This record gives sequence, C-alpha cells and structure tokens, in this order.
Amino acid sequence: MHKKLIALLRTLSGIEQEKMLKFVQSPYFNEREDLSQLLAIILSFSPAFDASECSPAAVFSALFPHRAFDKTALNKLNSSLFQLAEQFIVLEQLQQDPFEQIQFSLQFYTRKRLERHFEAKMRQVKSNYTKLQQGDPQRARYQLTIEKQLAEWMISQDTRMGDVNLQLYNTALDEFFLLEKLSLLNAMIGRQKVINWTYELSWVDEILAHLSAKDYPDWPAIGLLKQVLLLQKEPDQPQHYFQLKRLLKQQAQHFPAMELRGFFTYLENAAKNIFPISGYFEELFALYQEQLELGVLFQHGKIHHTLFKNIVLTGLELGHFAWIATFIKDHHGKIIPLTFRKDAYFQNLANLHYYQKEYSEAQQLLLQTNPTDIYYKLSQKSLLARIYFENKELEVLNSFTNTFTKFIFDQKKKIAPAKVESYRLFVNFLRKLCHLIEDHPDHIEAFYKDLPLPQFTAQNKLQQLKAQLDASPVFYSKKWLLERVERM
Repeated sequence: MHKKLIALLRTLSGIEQEKMLKFVQSPYFNEREDLSQLLAIILSFSPAFDASECSPAAVFSALFPHRAFDKTALNKLNSSLFQLAEQFIVLEQLQQDPFEQIQFSLQFYTRKRLERHFEAKMRQVKSNYTKLQQGDPQRARYQLTIEKQLAEWMISQDTRMGDVNLQLYNTALDEFFLLEKLSLLNAMIGRQKVINWTYELSWVDEILAHLSAKDYPDWPAIGLLKQVLLLQKEPDQPQHYFQLKRLLKQQAQHFPAMELRGFFTYLENAAKNIFPISGYFEELFALYQEQLELGVLFQHGKIHHTLFKNIVLTGLELGHFAWIATFIKDHHGKIIPLTFRKDAYFQNLANLHYYQKEYSEAQQLLLQTNPTDIYYKLSQKSLLARIYFENKELEVLNSFTNTFTKFIFDQKKKIAPAKVESYRLFVNFLRKLCHLIEDHPDHIEAFYKDLPLPQFTAQNKLQQLKAQLDASPVFYSKKWLLERVERM
C-alpha cells in the first residue's frame, strides 16, 4: 500500500477519519466514486492497518472483485487519494485557524472590491485585536494583517492622494520583524547551549543598536526579548539578569502563561552564571515558587520532564523533603512526554531517598529502569557514583568511574560540549578525592570511620582540591563534592 497514505491515516483519530471520508465522498472535492470506495476499504483496517491484512492485493480485490490484480492501477488510485488527503489536511488546519480565514476573506473582498464586506470584516479583525493581551504572540500578527490589508484596500481604491496606509504598514512590519527575529535569535543561542551545534547569528548588533535608540512601549515583549538577548550574549553580567527579572515582574499581567514560562526559563538557565553555588538554589527555587503562584509551571495541566526534575533537585538541595515528596506524589502523573514518565518518576523518587540518606532504597529504584535517553543515563550513573561513595564502596566506585568516563567520552558528538564538560569535571574531581583517600592506610581508616584525614599533608591536599573546586565553573554535583571535601 501507499506508505505515506497509511502513515498519515495512522495519525488521525477515529473522528478525523470519519471527517476525511465525508470530505472524499463530497462531489465538490472529489467526483470519483472509486476513490471514496478505496478510502472506505482502507479505513476498515483501522487502527492497526496491518500489512498482512491491508495488503495491495486484498485492497484491490475488495475494490474490484471481478478484476485481476493490477498494481499500476492501484498505485495511481493511491496517489490520487493521497492528494485528496493532503487537501483535507489543509482544510482542517484552515478551519482551526479563524485568523487565516479572515485574511483570505479580506483578500477576496479587496480583489472583488466589495467595500461593505471588507469594512465589516475589518471591524471584526480590529475587535479581535483589542481583546488580545499586550504580550500575546498573535497580537503582532493581527496588527500586521490589519495594516497590510488596509494598505492593499486603499491602493485598490487609489486616487493618488495621501499615504494609503503604507507608513502604518511599515511600522507594523518592523514590530512583527523585531518580535520574530528576537525570538529566533534567543532560541538559536539557547539551542547552542544544549546541543553540539553552532548557528550563524545575523542582525544581532544591528537590532540591539536600534533598540538602544528606540523604545516600543506598546510591545512589552520586545523589551523583554531584548533583555533576554543581552543576558544570553553576556551571561555573567548581573545587571542583565536583574533587569530581565524586574521587567518580567512589571509586565507579567500582559502575557499568556506559555509566554511567561518561556521568559522564566531564560532566568533559570542564567541563574547559575550570576549566583554563587550557595545562593544559586535559593534563587532557582524562588523562581519556581513564583511561577507556581502565577500558574505558569503547568501548561494545559502537564509538566515537562526536565522541569519536573529541576524542581525536585532544587528543593532537595535546600532540604525541602516533605514539600518535594508531596510534589512528586501529586504531579508525577502529569509528566510529558509520556515516554519519559517512568524514568522521570523513578529517578526523582530515587533522588528523594538519596537526599534523605536512604541509599539502598535509592539504588534499588535506579536499577529498576534502563533509560534510553542519554541525559537520563548520565543522571542515573552520576547518582549511582554518589551512592557508591556514600556507602564507602571505593573499589566498586573506581571500576564504575572508569566505565562512566568512557560513556561520557562517547557522548561528545551527541550532546552540547558544556554538558560533556560538566559531567567530566564531576568524575575527575571525584577521582581526585578517591585517590587522596586511598593514598594512605590511615586515610582509608579515617574515611570508613567518618573522621578527618589525620595527616598534615592530606589536609594540605584537601585544601588544594577545595581551591580547585571553588575556582571551577558550576558543574553537576559541585556542591556535593565541596561538602565532602570540607567534611574531611
């Protein structure tokens, strides 16, 4: 069978399949009865569309019971049906986007010079526009359409006098461009930080120079996106961070929940470059609590698995065990995508037990899953390394860090260099600490008895290790390693 057609049909719900059948049966869109019959036959194999049952020969026999199998004829029918399916998708998408319908109506009325129709539809567009929040991403799109369609209408009626709305159209286009371009630049810079990829960033300096000379008070998103761009260009400059935070607090009421969540994400990602390790988690947890109060952490009642994990780890670092236990219990069923839900639940629950020093329970939970995602594998291995250290299983830990190092090296082409470096620093510093412990029998004995390392030389080396840790950038479990060094 037609692979693209079957793949498309598999994605449609039962209701959508029924609507598509009605579409193909409509003589306005299709006058061929054989195509309607073909679709009905194929849909009878839904939802599995099993290849052995829905075979070309079986479908052809059902469609033409008295004809010998003709593969070429069936292929032509399938291709024609697939073209109809694509038309159906376009119509469905159009019906779900009233704004596009309005645009087409205005263009038609302009072309046909139907003045009363045009004016009535334009009043509707302007009414819809006034209902949008200042930070709604659809607002710039509406404004651009209003000014563009008005310009085209006035040009069609042109008496060669006046502006014909070109100036307002130009202004709306500038505003739309700035919003789209700033959003794209920020997304590209952010993406570079999590994957091993480099984008060519255009217009950055020109846009920042323009925005330093001109404000857009009616478009708060422009000011916020500009501040995000400055923060991403100079991530270690506190003034950019705090200015974004101030602007976000002042403008929050103008933005839908999803847009607000996006701006908070930039603050969360930047906080590690602004705050020392001692204050980083307090700031991060405060940002999460503020979003809970604003109702923006959960989008349509769901929460992304990475955000869920970040909230849990932040709360655990601050010792909010009861709060985190309740959070996991109440919300783990809301984690998306569904494919990550099981791994996210077990790893976060394991982290809760680990922080409560219930190491056996944490290890048992970790070993119940075999994550396929690289980042979950990295998290699993990192937590296991910490558990082996806390259980004083140095021999096991030494063997484990060897395989862990190789695993990190193997991911160099798959994840962002910053992520590779973070886990590499963790393993390297952990190895240095283990080597120091194993350097002398007295050190090992003190370690097993939870006593300070007895020798002056050892204490000097510990201070050197602590200085190296303090001087290093924030990396996975840096705070934990500092605490272990200071405890010795």
